Amino acid sequence: MRHVPWLLFTFFLAGATPARAEAIADAERLAACAACHGAEGQGKVGNEYYPHLAGKPAGYLLDQLKAFRDGRRVYPQMTWLMRNMGDDYLLAIARHYAELPPQSSAQAVPMKPADEARARQLVDEGDVARGVPACSACHGRDLAGLAPGVPALLGLPPDYVVAQLGAWRTGARAAHGPDCMADVAKALDVSDLRTLGDWLASQGAGHSLAPAAAGSFALPQRCGTMPLAEEAR
Repeated sequence: MRHVPWLLFTFFLAGATPARAEAIADAERLAACAACHGAEGQGKVGNEYYPHLAGKPAGYLLDQLKAFRDGRRVYPQMTWLMRNMGDDYLLAIARHYAELPPQSSAQAVPMKPADEARARQLVDEGDVARGVPACSACHGRDLAGLAPGVPALLGLPPDYVVAQLGAWRTGARAAHGPDCMADVAKALDVSDLRTLGDWLASQGAGHSLAPAAAGSFALPQRCGTMPLAEEAR
């Protein structure tokens, strides 16, 4: 057993006991996470598919970790890492990153004025004709998210945004019903995926905004397990 690398052995035992879940606070035990998402959860410069984790709501992070483990979200590397982890262990990881100062490694992307105007329309007003609500209606006016389960959109790498919206359109990514993001992604014009990705990366480059407290504003509709504002108080 001593010949097995300690990190792999740690993940093999993940979820075995509550005590081990508490031990995740030790940064060394998050080495596998840090390799892709940065030592401070800021994301990885130069790789579009490793988003920032720092400062996102713990409820959202926990749900995504479970989604990778349980097959609601498909990405082989994450599925492999999560496959033997119990809920307590995943909760410890989620809380660790949620407690870090929000930050992002995303970089600004040059945009044409028409594309920037379209992105602002979708973010601030939505597209009534297509049945698309404003991004800010759920993710907040500053797009920094809402506790406990709505993530920040600021500072996400552009290709990551395109990939996730595409995954919702095809069913490769799914949330607890009602799956609002699947409905939104399917209603958007295909060209809007790139427009939103580029704009969100540019607006959120280096952002440090924390998500709004639970119940700070009302969601326009019920989404997954996220309570409406009046139910969260």
